[in-house]
Amino acid sequence: MSLNDLQNRYKGYIRSQCNWGRNLINPSLCDASPIYMKKFNKFLQKQYNNSVKDTKENQEKLLIDRKRGDKHKDIYPINNHDFDYKTAYVKKLNPFNLGITNEPSIDNLWRSPVKLMKYYEGLVKNRYPNKNTISGYDDVILDDKRKVQIKNTYRAMNEKPPYPTFRKDYPECRYPTTGENASSYFIKIGKCKSNITDKKKCNNMEFEWIENKKKFPKIAVDLASTKKGKKSAVKHIKGTCYKPQFAYIDNKGRGFMGQNGLAPSLVNDLLNISPDKLANILAGNSIDGSGILPCVEDFTNMVEKKHNNKSLCYVSIFFIILAILYFIYTKISH
Repeated sequence: MSLNDLQNRYKGYIRSQCNWGRNLINPSLCDASPIYMKKFNKFLQKQYNNSVKDTKENQEKLLIDRKRGDKHKDIYPINNHDFDYKTAYVKKLNPFNLGITNEPSIDNLWRSPVKLMKYYEGLVKNRYPNKNTISGYDDVILDDKRKVQIKNTYRAMNEKPPYPTFRKDYPECRYPTTGENASSYFIKIGKCKSNITDKKKCNNMEFEWIENKKKFPKIAVDLASTKKGKKSAVKHIKGTCYKPQFAYIDNKGRGFMGQNGLAPSLVNDLLNISPDKLANILAGNSIDGSGILPCVEDFTNMVEKKHNNKSLCYVSIFFIILAILYFIYTKISH
């Protein structure tokens, strides 16, 4: 919902409050309505100005910086990383959207506690983001057209993941980034060595290929040769393929004591900053879904490795059995 949509809801509010029939019963209705609308318009203007100011002073510069090189690939999705809780809650739980007014009537006095309960539920009881939340939309003042354009730019950037097999390595079912996880994201923390040895394949996978520029002295090459006049037995490795490594930040509201709203979630986060959990985080372990993710190798290579390990295991057992039999044989012979 935009500020313009909210404004349209209150179109004709003063006229309805100054209705002759209603004011005959309660003359204060007409006097109270302009005061309410003045505060309402001030609220709309303030939220719009704050959003435009933030766009000009911060978001424009951030967009330019992220467009440089492949910086935007370091965060996925960007809109989740930038999720603005403040704006989202202001849009959802402001008194005008909840229908709380200054109407001086018994009926309004009777209905107001019910409306205030929605405010309580939003902050304390209900989880947010919820299953219907869309990052880059629900947390944005939609009347700020330039900010909407920036969010759409980020959305277009993230249509393509950091590398082609990213979602195969880290599937949505295990590492969600939508709905209740609309503020959860991946962030690049470094890189790890891949088992890919071919430069072309490495580039096609959109990993980073680093040429091996190390050169050995001629005498070292000669010593490594099997026979004089033959080529070195040591195979020169042309380069190394590095795969980006990410951490997953799970910002799903977990709440506290059965309450899943923002306030209990903050309490839960504070409780998570304990020595034992900090030790786990520093050790690279996951805490409540967040943590450093292992670099997943290609499935085919993983199968080959497992097969090789299995074969090595069988060979080892065979030699152990031979050793035992030989030991028994020598004992019997003597």
